[in-house]
Amino acid sequence: HTEHNKGDDGKFQVTISFGKETETMNQIQGIISNLANLKDILKDNMEKQGKDKKLIEDEIDKSFALQLILDLCNQEKHGYPLTKHRHSEKDPLIKNVRSGLSPSNKPDGIRYSASNGAAVLNMMIVINADIVDCNQRHLFTLDELINLAINDWEKIIKKFQILK
Repeated sequence: HTEHNKGDDGKFQVTISFGKETETMNQIQGIISNLANLKDILKDNMEKQGKDKKLIEDEIDKSFALQLILDLCNQEKHGYPLTKHRHSEKDPLIKNVRSGLSPSNKPDGIRYSASNGAAVLNMMIVINADIVDCNQRHLFTLDELINLAINDWEKIIKKFQILK
């Protein structure tokens, strides 16, 4: 599958999709799981430093991105929709999952060659998806959600001087 997109900067992007959605979803769930697992790691470190680990929960309550990450992770473990603790109250879903080969914005000079001699430089495999609520309303792209969650975790780590 080939997709042509025009970016906000006016540049065009061509993405050639391949692979199975199941494999791509497993990769996405691995990222979400790792981001969600930081909660317990940071709480443990807070406790080791003699600080109240509930402060981590309080910070999660202030971060929509972290709430979505935790809900997505818990849904993978416990099923959809969650029946117990729902952080975001949005019952988020991952939709429009696709992966493919795309030109890289970080040139690496690596040449990728096909068996017929065709070759390309500076390509990367990308994973794209949309995060929507239970009513199919768009909340974030996968990249946006991951970047926001990482930024929020970094702010929490800095704020409480965790993992010195």
